[in-house]
Amino acid sequence: MEFETLKVETADYVTTVTLNRPDCLNAINTQMFLELGQLLAHLRGDPQTRAVVLTGAGRAFSSGLDVSSFQALSGRTTVEFKNFLEGLQDIFRSMETMEKPVISAINGMCLGGGTELVLATDIRFAAESSSFSLLEMRFGIIPDLGGCKRMARLIGLGHAKELIFTADIIDAGRAYEIGLVEHLVPDDQVLEQATALARRLADGPFMAIGLAKRVIDRAWDVDSETALQLESLAQTVLINSKDFREAVSAFMEKRKPVYRGE
Repeated sequence: MEFETLKVETADYVTTVTLNRPDCLNAINTQMFLELGQLLAHLRGDPQTRAVVLTGAGRAFSSGLDVSSFQALSGRTTVEFKNFLEGLQDIFRSMETMEKPVISAINGMCLGGGTELVLATDIRFAAESSSFSLLEMRFGIIPDLGGCKRMARLIGLGHAKELIFTADIIDAGRAYEIGLVEHLVPDDQVLEQATALARRLADGPFMAIGLAKRVIDRAWDVDSETALQLESLAQTVLINSKDFREAVSAFMEKRKPVYRGE
């Protein structure tokens, strides 16, 4: 697939998606939103993609929303804006509901909508020089692409409220300290290390990884009985899969299993 604002490459069942507007620090415009939605819909069912890596071209992951691209929103009615915003939220949400791990390799600044984007990924690698902020409060608005809930869920209510209320920019060390990112790595290794994990997951029991992702996300804020039911249902699917039988055979035969997602 060819895009104006994204670069997409697939190798070894890992698809690397690069935000590709380096001249404006990968600011997210309406075209990029549209293309992300189209791409994610494709990757969801793409048999050549078992894991996704998301990064940015040039010296930034993303400087946030491209304000000039959204100026026309001021003329929309309340209902029109609500419908438009929910469509954007659905794009970020599609990364969470896709039964494939999405790993972000964060280079340079990651601000506003860029931070909200990485919050929707599963695992985050941050370059030592990267920085983060939810800037919306500086304009008298709030994070509206899932940032309020995802930030609180990831780093806790207190840290999330402080970052959202103040719109402060924090460095990668602080982001790692509070749990905003899982890995802090040298600048020249961030994409390499993120891709290495993606390849490991793509080479593993990817069907089980996909179901584990769905169960973990859904079980997070439900009661214990519902969480156990979700685990039971997923396990019932997996225990009857060819991949499970292959894993058992490989263990007994002391060889590496070959998973096929069946």
